[in-house]
Amino acid sequence: MFVHIPKCAGTSVRQSLFGRNGGHRPLEIFRTMVPREMFDQSFKFTFVRNPWDRLVSAFFFLKKSELERNRRFARRNLSAYSDFDTFVRQWLTRKSIWRFTHFLPQYHFICIDKRLGVDFVGFYENLAEDFAIVAKKINRPTVLREENRLGGRSTDYRQYYNDETRDIVAEVYAEDITLLGYSFDNSSLPDQLAARGQRAQTVPA
Repeated sequence: MFVHIPKCAGTSVRQSLFGRNGGHRPLEIFRTMVPREMFDQSFKFTFVRNPWDRLVSAFFFLKKSELERNRRFARRNLSAYSDFDTFVRQWLTRKSIWRFTHFLPQYHFICIDKRLGVDFVGFYENLAEDFAIVAKKINRPTVLREENRLGGRSTDYRQYYNDETRDIVAEVYAEDITLLGYSFDNSSLPDQLAARGQRAQTVPA
């Protein structure tokens, strides 16, 4: 069972492993779709991403998306903000992120009753290596495709932030940052990989 969190390379992962697209279903929904024994025995995996980086990606993706649902949301919610800095300062709150799928916190997709429910968490920042682990685990040897990538933004998300906006994102996505072990600049990645499967598995209160 692949839990596809928006803007975490999920389209590339899904197309590479299964050859098809799909929705962004939380793990809780998967649990209601199949018998409990099948759910418990299934290998459940996901890919996550640095929350500061993911937010930049979501903002620019929705600004350029051609899907009608995305365009409709962008017109109503993002068109007033000409730049990312203004968007963060004037729109982003712990309440506003629940208005649209691409801004939902990552823990919403992978936790059940506030506990991490997937068997494997792959990191966007370690994508090729973690994809290879999953492909081997489910016996689908394949090459990771590059899908759903849009231009028009710097590849270095850090340049879009100042101290104020960095702190806003840290507060809004505090649960993701704690649960997944992220630092702003990704210097935490070695510790995240070393602690995989060992860190606290619950969403902080």
